[in-house]
Amino acid sequence: MKKASLFLACLGVLSTLPALASQELTNLIRCHEALDGKADARTFKLTTDSATPFEFSSGKKLYFVTDESIGVLENKYADKSLVIRLDEKKQPFYRVLNFQKNGTLGNVSFQEPTKEQKAHAETPSAQLDKSSLDLLKKELIRQMNSVTSEYQNKYDPAGTIESLNVCRKVDSPEMQKSIDKQVAFYEKLVRKNGGKGSYQNKSSGTK
Repeated sequence: MKKASLFLACLGVLSTLPALASQELTNLIRCHEALDGKADARTFKLTTDSATPFEFSSGKKLYFVTDESIGVLENKYADKSLVIRLDEKKQPFYRVLNFQKNGTLGNVSFQEPTKEQKAHAETPSAQLDKSSLDLLKKELIRQMNSVTSEYQNKYDPAGTIESLNVCRKVDSPEMQKSIDKQVAFYEKLVRKNGGKGSYQNKSSGTK
């Protein structure tokens, strides 16, 4: 009886792991989108009208974040082009990527690939493991730490605070510590501005 209870308990824990990983990915994607335009990003969005997919690299691997998973490929495309196929919102998604000599992504073609290109597209192995999630989390923490270095944010401190707080749901003490530091900086700017949400750029000639 005890063995059966233990088995059921273990089964229950295992069944919740994918759901937890999926929720963690959702929180990371929302944080990434909130930091878009407010931080020094080393991620590359592969579309202009959705939060996903996007790419980032770490070590000798390329990571492709979709709405449901993180795909991984060995980075062997230095100074080459790659046609990628991803599953985004349960639909096939293609992009032509051009890489620089150092192996980092140089530019993305938003034109629809030809049938021949699609036929030779690479499909990364989709996964949702802790190591991939942790690498994405590490990149977002790095982005969070860069926020106060982005000059344009000081003209909208209240909006910046709102964006930063989206990342509160990321499960990371280091992230929370960084958010607290950044928010404190922009709260001072809000108070300095008499409680108003944004500054006027004096150099623009507006009043």
